[in-house]
Amino acid sequence: MSMRRRFGALVVILALGMTGDLFACGDKFLVGGRGTRYQRPRNARAASVLIYADPASAVAVSLKKAKVESLLKLEGHRATNVQTLDQLSTVMSSGRFDVILTANSDSASVQRLLASGPAAAIVVGVDDLVKDRSLLQAIDKAVQEHDQNVKKAATRSS
Repeated sequence: MSMRRRFGALVVILALGMTGDLFACGDKFLVGGRGTRYQRPRNARAASVLIYADPASAVAVSLKKAKVESLLKLEGHRATNVQTLDQLSTVMSSGRFDVILTANSDSASVQRLLASGPAAAIVVGVDDLVKDRSLLQAIDKAVQEHDQNVKKAATRSS
């Protein structure tokens, strides 16, 4: 066999090997050319999420571009969107929310509007989370924190 044929056969073998499934130790879910997806924990529950973003802000543009409301609904969360602090205080007084998504710069003012107590919503700054695609993980973590606060308060009062 000539050197060219050996090299050609090697290229074909390598090309075929790169397009198939990647078999390694552990889970066999990786396929060449595809990424992994967010997998929601089994103990995660649907959350009531309030999204506060000024429509002119970069965060609002990022949230819209990432289709956050659709993504939240797809995961089973209930999303409500407000655009001003007045709307935020009105909606918060009329309903119970687990998580409030807002810009990092607005987190302090939103935290001041919250009623202190164990059932208070957890404020999550979304500036970096939208870019990193770790928003769903942050929401699940905030829901767990919220539920733990409620549970601790219930055990203290009984």
